[in-house]
Amino acid sequence: MRIVMFILLLTCFITAGCTKNEILMTSEQTKTIGNPTAQEVLRMDPNANVFMCKDTIYKAGIPWVDELKLTKDIQVTEITQQSNNGKAFKNGTANKLVVGTKIFRVKERNDILIAETEREDIRLYQLVEG
Repeated sequence: MRIVMFILLLTCFITAGCTKNEILMTSEQTKTIGNPTAQEVLRMDPNANVFMCKDTIYKAGIPWVDELKLTKDIQVTEITQQSNNGKAFKNGTANKLVVGTKIFRVKERNDILIAETEREDIRLYQLVEG
């Protein structure tokens, strides 16, 4: 009988502890729900090469993305504005790519774009939450 009571009591403590952690995690997560903004990315990495397309930030210089074998597909947009102010970002804005740079989709993945520059093609990875 003592063992059964001990197991029931232990189960209650474990369940209560897990529920408390879930509540804490949920309230912490509400602070960071959503995709990162240009302002957040540039605050964490002031030298980041970022671009905004369809209300989503894309970032260049991610090693594993640069190693992928990708095929450039159709042009989806181009850089229309350049800004170092993350708050000023809107679709078509980049901080390092120059105005007029053409942006292409890739055939193999939906989360990578390629910027075509005079020097080289630059791969941009979509930064999404989740």
